[in-house]
Amino acid sequence: MLNRNDYTPLYVQLQRIIRQDIISGKYKEGDMIPSESQMMKIYGVTRTTIRKAISDLVNEGLLMQVQGKGNFVCLREVKHNIWNFSGFTDYVTKKNEIPVSKVLEKRIITQDEQQFMKLVRVRGVKNKLSTLWLTIDTSLVPLSVFPDIDQHDFSQQSLYSIMKQQYNTVPKNALLQIEPIMGDKNTKELLEYEEDIPLLQANGTVISEDEVEIEQVKVIYGPHMNFKIVTNI
Repeated sequence: MLNRNDYTPLYVQLQRIIRQDIISGKYKEGDMIPSESQMMKIYGVTRTTIRKAISDLVNEGLLMQVQGKGNFVCLREVKHNIWNFSGFTDYVTKKNEIPVSKVLEKRIITQDEQQFMKLVRVRGVKNKLSTLWLTIDTSLVPLSVFPDIDQHDFSQQSLYSIMKQQYNTVPKNALLQIEPIMGDKNTKELLEYEEDIPLLQANGTVISEDEVEIEQVKVIYGPHMNFKIVTNI
């Protein structure tokens, strides 16, 4: 239920509840979710709050509005797909949201006789009242390709934007392996959730247009991160 003592806006809380109901299978493809009047009774919120939550879920591609009929679960059409791996900042910006990054670690390491910048960030989206943390990203960036890249402030600047603008290197392909992991105390604290739940982790490498390996990457997706996989059969 909604927590009126929480700093998170009620529409965001409602949005999370509906999203989780869809992801968990409570509402399946094509199902109509409760009407605005029903939600007003269930959650004790205004019609404006409900419409804001629904609007955001429509923008995410989880719901489809049918005039005069209601709101239906729609998992087929995807406007934004994190697996495209165009970069977190681009992904969030295209959704008209504000990306936020907090640098947890930035240092030079040596691996396989090569120097890398190790960059660990927790990343999320910001609204007027709070930040919703979505992923924990770990990047190993070769200094042989990007000398002095560790001098940048990655709490304010996008890694991929710097690669493009200052090193004329464009990330093109990501070769990723996806696997489930169990969250731990650290992920709970950073991604701000309470339940003992499995998370998804992506491990792999990013290749440039010139077929050069420019990043070794690990991304842990938190429970607030929602995306869909699209493939042709």
